[in-house]
Formats: sequence, C-alpha cells, structure tokens
Amino acid sequence: MIWCLGMYASGSTWLFNAARQVAAELTPETPVQGIYAETLDELERLRAGAVHVVKTHDLPRAEAKYMAAKASRIFISVRDPRDAVVSLMQHMRHKFGPALEKIERTAAFCQFFAGDKRAEIFNYDAGFADDIATFDRLAAALGGALETGARERLFAASRRAAIEDYIAGLESLPTVVKDARSGDVVDTDTQWHRHHAGRSGEIGRWRRMLPAEAAQVIEARMGAWMRAFGFMET
Repeated sequence: MIWCLGMYASGSTWLFNAARQVAAELTPETPVQGIYAETLDELERLRAGAVHVVKTHDLPRAEAKYMAAKASRIFISVRDPRDAVVSLMQHMRHKFGPALEKIERTAAFCQFFAGDKRAEIFNYDAGFADDIATFDRLAAALGGALETGARERLFAASRRAAIEDYIAGLESLPTVVKDARSGDVVDTDTQWHRHHAGRSGEIGRWRRMLPAEAAQVIEARMGAWMRAFGFMET
C-alpha cells in the first residue's frame, strides 16, 4: 500500500495522481486502485490483488493505525502554512480561523509520520509539482525506474493546462460525484475537484494577501513546525 499523506493545499492531489501513474507504469501486470479515504470501512473495502494508493489528510486513531500498519511507502506533501491558509481562504472560501485549524491539524499529523523510514517528504515550495525529476523520485521510492518516454508522458499529463482541461470535463465523467449541499464536484478516480481549477500555484503569495497580524498568528502557533520543515529560520 502506498500512502499519500498531505497537508491541505500542499499539492497532495497532484502527488496522489503522480504516485498512481508511476505505480501503474512499474506494475503493468497488476491493477492500481487509488482512493481517498477517511474511514476504516473505506479502507477495508480495498480489493485484493491490486496496488493500493491511498490519499488522506489527517485521520482518526484507528484509521491512522491501520495505514501505519499497511503502508509500504509514505509520500508526505507539505507547504508553507501561510500560503496553505491563503489557499483555503481563496479557493475553498474558508474563514481564517477554520482554515488555520485545518492546516495546523494536518501539518501536525504529517509531522508525526515524517521521521518514519518509509516516508518521503515532498515540499511544495521546492517545486515538486513542476519538476520532472519528481517522477523519477517516486519510481525510485517504489523500487523501479521509468523509461524516458514514460516519464515525459507522465510529466506532460501533469501540467497545469492538462489538469485544467481534465477538470473542465469533470461533470461528463462516470466517476463524478456532486455534493448537493455544497455544490462541490469531484472525480472519485483522480480526486480532482472543480475548486482545483483556476489556481496559479504561486509560492509566497501570503506576503501580499495575508494581513500581517494573521501571518503573525500562524507563525506564533506553528513556528516550531515551520522551523522543522524549513519554512522559518531557526
């Protein structure tokens, strides 16, 4: 089982899809099943005989214990919390308080597993989603290597324009689900949501979009975490 564990707004959906695609290239004889999971029931329904790629944010204790026991590799995506908070506020219409709570909670959960020998840390601010070498890194972590043609094909399919085109056609897909209450649309195969469209991925936008006092609150609450992951000087 490959566990794609990410902070909110850290490129976790991109990493999940990249991991799925790399796993499929490396094990063409075995089906790859990718899911987003929050409950034990979802995890225990995974079919036998497949390579499982599971995307989560933070999890309750029982689910976390299950994933910790089953995962062969853990791919963890992190991001400067100030930018992550801005992303939730801008694209998901969260208020500052709830956005910070989500980022703080998922960041702490990621940190808990960051020192695991199975873990690979992917820093959004280092540009992993725009670096073709990320596909090589994923392949190496899974015990293989990609042929040149495959890595170039996967990288091309992961570009923003290609993702935007895919999201534009979400509602025509048989795997799409629409939340009647929120209006959110998600493809359950790729986990791309409609709200993933129209993003720039800009690094450091918190400097012009986040009030100084809000940035100070984040730094006060998450300073130790930010220093541990290199987002603040020690």
